[in-house]
Formats: sequence, C-alpha cells, structure tokens
Amino acid sequence: MRKLSGLFLFFILSVPPSFGGGPLSLEACREAARQAGRLEELYALNDVDREAGAAMEDSPFRYSLRAYGLVHYLSEAPNPASMTDFPFVLHAIPRFQYNSGFLLSQPLYSGGQRKLKAEQNELSHAQERLEIDRQGIELDGAVDELYLGILLSRKREEILSRQLNAVRIKLSDAREAYGAGVSYKDAVLALEAQTTSLEAELSGSTAQTQAALAMLSALTGLQMDESTTFEMPLGEDPGTAVSDPAFARLDLEARRIELDKQLVRASALPSLQAVGAVGYGRPSLDFFNRRPDVYWAVGLTLMIPISDWRDVHLGRNRLDAAARKLALQRENLERQKQVALLKYDGEIARYAQLLEANGQTVAKYEELCDELDALSAQGAAPVSDYLTALEQLSAARLDGEVYSILKLQQQLLRKRYISQL
Repeated sequence: MRKLSGLFLFFILSVPPSFGGGPLSLEACREAARQAGRLEELYALNDVDREAGAAMEDSPFRYSLRAYGLVHYLSEAPNPASMTDFPFVLHAIPRFQYNSGFLLSQPLYSGGQRKLKAEQNELSHAQERLEIDRQGIELDGAVDELYLGILLSRKREEILSRQLNAVRIKLSDAREAYGAGVSYKDAVLALEAQTTSLEAELSGSTAQTQAALAMLSALTGLQMDESTTFEMPLGEDPGTAVSDPAFARLDLEARRIELDKQLVRASALPSLQAVGAVGYGRPSLDFFNRRPDVYWAVGLTLMIPISDWRDVHLGRNRLDAAARKLALQRENLERQKQVALLKYDGEIARYAQLLEANGQTVAKYEELCDELDALSAQGAAPVSDYLTALEQLSAARLDGEVYSILKLQQQLLRKRYISQL
C-alpha cells in the first residue's frame, strides 16, 4: 500500500500542472516561467547568504583562536658560569628550544575595515540579485516571443480557415454548375487546386503552432495543447515595466569603487588588537629550571604599516581611473537608450499607420470579393479573378494581424530592451 501511495505521489509530482479556468495571459506565462526557473529559490538563497555574511561582519567580537607550535635553535646561549659566586643551582641554557599552545586575539581597531567589508558584502549580494533579475528578464523575453508567435499563428490559421471555407463553397457551386453543363471544368480545377494549396498551408501553420505550444509548455511547466486559449495583451499597457538593469549595474559598480578607495586607505592605518596566549614548553632563558612548564601572557598588539602607504596613492589613482571609465560608460549608455527609445517609438508609430491603412485595404478587398463572387456566379467574370481577390483579402487580413502583433512586440521591447545592453 505504501509503495502504491509513493508511486501515485511520484506520478502527481512528475506531471506538469495544467492551466484551467479561462485563457492564459502573458503575465501568467511569465510568472510560470519564473517559477519553473526557480528564481524565487535563487532569491531566497541569496538572502540567506547575505544575512550570514552580515552576521559575520557586523559582530564586534571577531576574535581568533589559533594553536601554535615553535621549535628554534639559539646561536648564542648565556653562560651561567659567571654566576658561580652566588649560592644558586644554575643550569646551562639548551640551544634547542620548543613551546606550543593557543593564541587568542580580538581586533580592537582596524581603521574602519570591518564596516567597509560589511558594506561590500551587501553590495556583492545586490549584484547577485541583479544577475537573477537579468535572468528573469531573459525568461520574460523568451516567453513573449513564443506567446506572440502563437497568437500570430492562430490568427493566420483563422484567416486561412475563412479563406478555405469560402473556396470550398465556391467549389461546390462550380461543381454543380459544371454538372448542369452551364460552366467549364477549368473553374472546378482551379478551385480544387486552390483548396489543396490552402489545406497544405493550414496544416503547416497548425504544425508551427503546435511546436510553439510545446516550447512554451516546456518553458513554463504548464500543460498546453490546441484547446489552450491565450489573451491578447493590451496595446496601451503591454506588460509590467522593468527597472534598468544596465544602469543599476553601473550604480553598484560605482559604489564598489568608492568602497575600494576607502579600504585602500584603511589598510594603511594602524591596527590594534588584544592578544592572550597560554602554552607549554621550555622557556629559553631560565637558568634555574630546565623542565618544561605551563606559561601564559596577555597584552596589546599595535601594528603600524610603513611601506603600505607607498601603495595607497597608486591604488587610489587606479580606482579614480576606473571611476572615470564608469562615468563614460554611463554617458554612452544614456545615448544608446535615447536612440533606442526613438527607434522603438518610430516603429510603434509606423505600425500604427500601417494598421490604419490596412483597415481601409481590407474593406476594399471585401467589397471587391463580394462583387466578383456575384459576377462569377452569373458567369460575367472568371473564377480566377475571384480567387485572386480572395487571396489578396486573406493576405491583407494577415498583414493586419502581423502589424498588430509587431506593434505590440515593439511596445514590449521598449520597456525591456535595456536588459540586453
């Protein structure tokens, strides 16, 4: 029974979740792709790492406990023979000395390095979070491309189906007329050829839609098939705007350079720490006792860098150059952003104009098709003229759908393009 329960649970967990309760939206697909990519888990792990690093750097008690061992040889040892006039039992100092024990140290002052390193920890994890944001934006872009491709493929299928139905109706009428002897067979053959061509084109479009559905399903972890419906995003507000990762990266890098400058200076300042040691060994200058014994010591250690100041000036010059280079990169990025926004605005306006003109074109072709349909039924116009007009009408309708999707795509890219810089 337990084995069956385990198999059932494995089956449930291994089957991708299906979507029900209405059409899928673009935002829902983006969110599903982020969940499938486990971005929330990456954010959580980054926060855990940040908090652990902050706890280590923020604590004022950063003591260090180490074990040590020391063996050395004295080139010169004091001679106790000079003290033979005194009533003491003296021993010769052995040249080989040894001792071992534990050393405890607690930093008291380090020129502000502890605080600066804590800020560096926060900065490092902010950069890692920004990298996860970038991955999320890339996922959004992949979802957008597949989502809009599916919408366009289905619109194409819809237009082809309408055209195919119209040709089939016309073919049925032509066969009746040919059977009644009131028309020639060339009209039937032309309509049959057009029907076969449209059926093949419709099958190809359906296969393309199925492939896009399979890819989007794999990307989002949702089960999708031909019955899955999708919402058309609003043209006025196509998705959620995202912050500029490129500029955020520059801001974090500028802050990192400033922290590095302060650390370079702090590393050349004096440092003070309390030390304590307890050990066991043979003291080096004890004339009265040669036996190893326990000893201890406490005190303060003051370290004053001398040669380190030589590198401070060079280090600051290097970081100043990096800051200037960063400022130039920001200026170039600002110009690129302005040019890109103008490009996207121009494309959006162009597709809007094409859509407006396309509406008039479709209306004219619809009127022409109705006229040629009636004339061909009366034998006043060849069927080929009607088929040509019907093809042009379908192409115009498809152009309108393409313009609408491309306009929407440009609006999406306008809000998200900067992540690719």
